[in-house]
Amino acid sequence: MNGFILCSTNKHIGEQMQTLAEQKVGQLLSIKDVTPADFKDTRVIKAWDEMVTHVKRSELKGILTIRTEVQKLITEKLYEKEFLHPPTYLFATCVDPLNHETEQAGFTYYGQEVTLMQSLIFHKMALLGTTDLESIFWVSPNVRKELGVSDKRRYAAEFTQIDFESTKLDMESAIELISDVVRHVVNTLAEVHGGLIAKISGRRLKPIEGRLKRYDAEDEAIQRGVDVGGIEKLLAETEEHPFILTNLKREAYDRRDEVTGKYLNYDVIMPVTGEILSGAEREYTYDRLKLRMEELGYPLEYFEPILKLAKEEGLKPTAGAGFGVERFVRGLLLLDDIARVYPFKRVPEEAIIF
Repeated sequence: MNGFILCSTNKHIGEQMQTLAEQKVGQLLSIKDVTPADFKDTRVIKAWDEMVTHVKRSELKGILTIRTEVQKLITEKLYEKEFLHPPTYLFATCVDPLNHETEQAGFTYYGQEVTLMQSLIFHKMALLGTTDLESIFWVSPNVRKELGVSDKRRYAAEFTQIDFESTKLDMESAIELISDVVRHVVNTLAEVHGGLIAKISGRRLKPIEGRLKRYDAEDEAIQRGVDVGGIEKLLAETEEHPFILTNLKREAYDRRDEVTGKYLNYDVIMPVTGEILSGAEREYTYDRLKLRMEELGYPLEYFEPILKLAKEEGLKPTAGAGFGVERFVRGLLLLDDIARVYPFKRVPEEAIIF
């Protein structure tokens, strides 16, 4: 038989289908468990009208121009540093659990339950740990079903992450690289698209001189008498340039210094809008990774693939991070809602009309 079948039903293919040459494309597709929108429902009609209005916004072309430039400028710096760009992956059996409440989205893949990609962190660690590759990055579509989101203006259920990792990096050199990338993006955009940014945001984008400011989250919280969880917002309200926030308690794979107890991780925070990048040195030994997972209550059986690699193949010391492209754009343009970056909105816990 020439060609291949896109999807099949439970009945034997030979009993249900003629040869591909006699079929129309629509007859080959199996659309299961999909409830079509009821366009007689006034709520659906309202949602449809809102979607069309959102897509037809006059600001969209300008916003997407800046988004295109942001992605290009980040990746060109990584190419300059000789990072390689493997094919990306949209789903896996073992993905990043994240450090906040999400519902993992997945589907059945040839009878196997898989999870849509939330982050490629384990794949970065595995690829660098088991090969002679030194520096890699992915431009990765991510899906996150955020739960209990208090500020939906900050989150999108689908987003693009530029995810990089290297055996040549530790915390300090990673922060240096990140500062270089952020400065390159901001200063280039200020020079080339300053007028467009001012038109959308209502203010001129100021170039960055030197390295990004850096704060230890725990130290700053103690000095200012606030909870560590609130220090990002507090600093974002006072700084005029992006800055680095370090020592944040979170996922098991973020390395913790066994002497000082500090977490060897770092975020980039934009003024007003907040975090656009998270990264860290990684826990890479089996014992440390397993211990940290147990401390945080991870189900070890789900993370068996990365633990098995760490135990049997051995991972390597690496550091890296991931830029949230749409969040970066929102911060540069001071958009009140990240949904404005999207032609078709993907708001957590809200229905999709198209």
